[in-house]
Amino acid sequence: MRIANTNFACVKKLIVWPLVLLLAALSGVLLSHIVDKRSFLDRQRLASMEASGAGNLMTGISLRPEFALGFRNAMADIVWLQAVQVAGNMKMTHGDYSRLYSLLDVATNFDPRFDVPYLLGGLILGESPDHGAEALRILDRGSAQFPDDWQYPFYKGYTLYFNIGDYAAAGEEMARASRLPGSSPYLPSLASRMLAEGNEPETAIRLLASIIEKETDDSRRLALERRMREVLVERDLQMLERAVEAYHKATGAKPLQLRDLVVAGILPVIPVEPNGGNYILEQGGGVRSDQVARRLHVLQKKR
Repeated sequence: MRIANTNFACVKKLIVWPLVLLLAALSGVLLSHIVDKRSFLDRQRLASMEASGAGNLMTGISLRPEFALGFRNAMADIVWLQAVQVAGNMKMTHGDYSRLYSLLDVATNFDPRFDVPYLLGGLILGESPDHGAEALRILDRGSAQFPDDWQYPFYKGYTLYFNIGDYAAAGEEMARASRLPGSSPYLPSLASRMLAEGNEPETAIRLLASIIEKETDDSRRLALERRMREVLVERDLQMLERAVEAYHKATGAKPLQLRDLVVAGILPVIPVEPNGGNYILEQGGGVRSDQVARRLHVLQKKR
């Protein structure tokens, strides 16, 4: 019995260790092959993705997905879960948005038919004033995979209107969405209003209200509602700043507090900040919200 056990242990060593060495050799060849293949890749895109934290090895494999060895969908899910964690940050920084774009790029490299990252990711990237181009690129990639899905040109139009400020292009994308099967019948009027009434906060509020009313996905609805609050803040700030100017013209002095605008009869009430914060009068006469870091410049009149 002892001899049999000894023989089995020897046989086991003869089988297992060569397999371990073979797997190690294959891993080395795989990594070397990925590095060698980088000359065939878009180096600028790769450097951007790695710098924003998608992971060097995962990034390299995603750009040559045949090296995923049959695990493309699983890898896409892993990277998407990382993206969800980044997007779940209530106060995303510039770096968070860049990392999110990188993760979305990797996830959709692994599984180009994974539709959720295109739509939700594009919508969230569109919340950052510095990442509108990335939002459009993600949506374009989705549109290439799903050319008959009206939601891609629809959200491209949304991003062009609320992030880029290109109202003509936004209207054209909405019109394109309206011509695709399954699109909502309200899109043609939405497109015409974008084309005719761009740059107006009240128009933006009406547009958003109609979009939110039709949106059936809870995650996208939450992102749209965040944008609605930003637009409401911009509308209120513009109104308050006009009132400050009117007060100055009428009295020759700047108000000391926003309440002075009501006392002087210029405003009936001070509007309620929609995020639960406060509007603050600054020393130079500007007004800001203590809950919104940056204003929506695409909805401000060009001077």
